[in-house]
Amino acid sequence: MYEIKIPKFGLTMEKGHIERWLKKEGDSVKKGDSLLEVSSDKISNEITSPVSGILLKIIGLEGEEYPVGHIIGIIGEKDERYEPDKTGKEEIVKTTSAIPSKDKESVQEIGDRRAAQPVHIIKASPLAKKMAKEHGITLSQVSGSGPGGRIVKKDILLFGEQLKKDDFMVKKLSGLRKTMIDRLSRSYHQAITLTNMSEVDFTELKKHTKSMGVSITSGLILLVCRVLLSLKQFNSHFEENQLKEYTAVNIGLAVDTERGLLVPVLKNTETLAINNIQEKLKSLSAKAKENELTEEDLQGSTFTITNLGMMRTDFFTPVLNPPEVAILGVGRIVKKPCVVDEDKISIREMAYLSLSYDHRVIDGADAARFLEKLAHYIESPDLL
Repeated sequence: MYEIKIPKFGLTMEKGHIERWLKKEGDSVKKGDSLLEVSSDKISNEITSPVSGILLKIIGLEGEEYPVGHIIGIIGEKDERYEPDKTGKEEIVKTTSAIPSKDKESVQEIGDRRAAQPVHIIKASPLAKKMAKEHGITLSQVSGSGPGGRIVKKDILLFGEQLKKDDFMVKKLSGLRKTMIDRLSRSYHQAITLTNMSEVDFTELKKHTKSMGVSITSGLILLVCRVLLSLKQFNSHFEENQLKEYTAVNIGLAVDTERGLLVPVLKNTETLAINNIQEKLKSLSAKAKENELTEEDLQGSTFTITNLGMMRTDFFTPVLNPPEVAILGVGRIVKKPCVVDEDKISIREMAYLSLSYDHRVIDGADAARFLEKLAHYIESPDLL
């Protein structure tokens, strides 16, 4: 018998959110099979089975959150079945006919420590479970009319009809989305956020990075790092009325994924050459696409860059990533006629930079200096 528990993905993880089960009760599982998806406040991972056997019981419900170490399922052998006793303790009962009858009545308790963790068991027929899964219905929302409150087919149908009448469906939020809500609410209610915007000529930077065989993003990260080294108040955290200025420049890169917004961190950027930045950027991007980012990949940012240029957005007001004090938004690069030296008209590749900052610790003039210095670096890419 094996207890499936909420895993700990990182040192700071306290709770896990069950996104969905990939196996059903009664399914045979092999060692290494994916059992379910669990998310923390930063990442979502598939949990694989360390043993082979039968998934005897699913205890943790989809869409619910449980503390690290909480038992959410049981894997056992073919000749075992899961039974909760009247005291709330779970039991595994042997059912093999080869066992003497007097031994069949004996049970193996999983542990007295479990008595303090009452299990919320939802009774539902196999057909009702299947229908609920197909229609995205969470069983905990449905009232059962069967014996002992068991959820049956008609209960799912009635619940579905009610949803049609209401013309909406209640969807439980993922763990990542809940974290985003908490962080955005914290940013909105605590920080005094202002945004300065500036249009910058990216023509020469595009040419320069192309000749070096690196992306514009890699070049921009290096230039932002240089600005942060000279204007240290932007490379800071503000917590409990204390401004912490960091020596290491750890730049977070906001990435839109199928599972929501993630911010992998390029650490110690001040020690990296542009080719190193390019390599690490590719590695983080690949891990984000394959859902292989770890908690370590997502921790420790001191400044964030978010780019919406590829989504036909010119400028916007980025939301701070607390406890950071500033975030840089990058809009799309557009060819425009511009007045250059000696009043000549030239087609240049222009983009808006939007710098949001916490006005409690950053003044507007400082933000203007940040954008001015960064624009100078971008328009003079030989500084790379």
